[in-house]
Amino acid sequence: MNNIKFIKPILAQCTGTSCSVSINSPFGNILNSGSIFSSLFNLFYFVVGIVFIVIIITSGIRIIVSNGNRERVAKAQTTLTYAVIGLVLIVFAGIIIKILSTALPLFNGLI
Repeated sequence: MNNIKFIKPILAQCTGTSCSVSINSPFGNILNSGSIFSSLFNLFYFVVGIVFIVIIITSGIRIIVSNGNRERVAKAQTTLTYAVIGLVLIVFAGIIIKILSTALPLFNGLI
């Protein structure tokens, strides 16, 4: 049986008059700023994907249920068009952020 240790040791080292303390996080490198931004970025894209799928399904159902009413079909098509445009803009924004995060040293490794 594997023992899971949640409490990590605190390591202290003193040389002369100065001491340094090292605390190992039980979460590993999950809590550094780069991985937090990366996790939030991935969560955002996951939520956007789910919302996009829901909008596509809803628009399709509205078109099917419209019974040939041109106004309702046009409204559903407009919703679908705006959803696709929004998704494309979000994907391009993400690509730009990825490029900037690797190109600029200030943002290097954040995403």
